[in-house]
Amino acid sequence: MMLVVNRSLIFILYFALILICSDVWSQNTKSELIDATNKGNAALVFKILDSGKIQAEELNEAFVAAIKKGNPSVVERFLKAGVDINIRFDHNTTPLLQAARDGREHIVEILLTAGANVDSVNDEDDTALILAAEKGRKKIVPLLLAAGANANAKRDNGMTALLLAAQEGYQQIIQALIDAKVDVNYQLENGATALMLAAQHGHLGAIHTLIGAKADPNLKAGNGMTALMLANLHRHKEVIDLLKNAGAK
Repeated sequence: MMLVVNRSLIFILYFALILICSDVWSQNTKSELIDATNKGNAALVFKILDSGKIQAEELNEAFVAAIKKGNPSVVERFLKAGVDINIRFDHNTTPLLQAARDGREHIVEILLTAGANVDSVNDEDDTALILAAEKGRKKIVPLLLAAGANANAKRDNGMTALLLAAQEGYQQIIQALIDAKVDVNYQLENGATALMLAAQHGHLGAIHTLIGAKADPNLKAGNGMTALMLANLHRHKEVIDLLKNAGAK
């Protein structure tokens, strides 16, 4: 009788130990995968993923870490493992938004090829194109436009990729947006235009490009200011001359 009881007890303890070890292995695998990804240890990441024992939640969490780390081959391996390509994380960001903002050209290409939503937005209604234009990512902007990104998309304060590029003087990005048929005379709620912002900051090259695309130099902001008035206010002599030659009054 005692022998039967002991055998039953041993049997129960054995399976309890298996369950405990399995849970510990799972937790360790999760921490190992994220840790390996954050450290850029591609070999270990591949090894863990090849085990095929990662839960979807853990897989996606590690994928986000890979996007932030910026290793294209690791990102590709996560995609093959079946991650959510449009997963949401910090402030409703997606992998494509993160990669575009960070200037990860190759990762942007990988994500677009894999079917990432090119016009997804974060909590501030930023698209990948808006973030790329704001940061001066001149190689990424054409990739997004070629994938069908909305050139006229607006963030929650009304700013567009064109206005942000004009404000910073990113002439190459401005030209790419113009080639994509962006509205060069779009006005913010206060009436500001891309030409006004470029004139205010003295970005001569940006103004050349905008005028060449038929930007109207005589549009007025809500306070009555024009591009020429702003150039005068900030004493940008070359800009003043250029605007006058373009018919500014």
